[in-house]
Parts: sequence; C-alpha cells; structure tokens
Amino acid sequence: MFNIGEYLEKFKIRYQARDFLRNSVAEAVKEACQIEIEPKKIEVKNFIARINEKPIVKTQIFLKKQKILEILDKKTEGKVKNIL
Repeated sequence: MFNIGEYLEKFKIRYQARDFLRNSVAEAVKEACQIEIEPKKIEVKNFIARINEKPIVKTQIFLKKQKILEILDKKTEGKVKNIL
C-alpha cells in the first residue's frame, strides 16, 4: 500500500537542506562583511550561491568573496563552491 507520509518525507528533507545552505551563506556573509542578508534572497544551485541584493551590497560581498568561501567550505563541507 502507498504511504503518503513516506513520500512527502523526501520533500521535507530537500526543503531542510535548501534552508540550511541559504542560512549558511547568510551567516558567512554576516561573519565576513558584517552585512545582514535575508536567506530568502539567496538561491543555491549546482554548488553556486546567487545573491539577489542591491549592487552596492553585492560589491561589498565580492570584495570579501575569498573569506566568505573559506567560511562556507567549513560550514557546508564543500556544498557551496562559488558566489554570484
């Protein structure tokens, strides 16, 4: 018999993983640049984090990109390789 609970559980795991990566990127940016970014403005796909913010904020982030990537490597164990 088909168990709907087990089927929906796999979507819950994906949703939690997505939130973990978004929150990790936001925390890394805050730690490196002292800039608060809402996790919902971050999209992580194919090991690349895309930040949808104002150009001035993105410029500040890219100035500290290497430090942010180092922090992310420790937090996410290599699940985020680049920031755009």
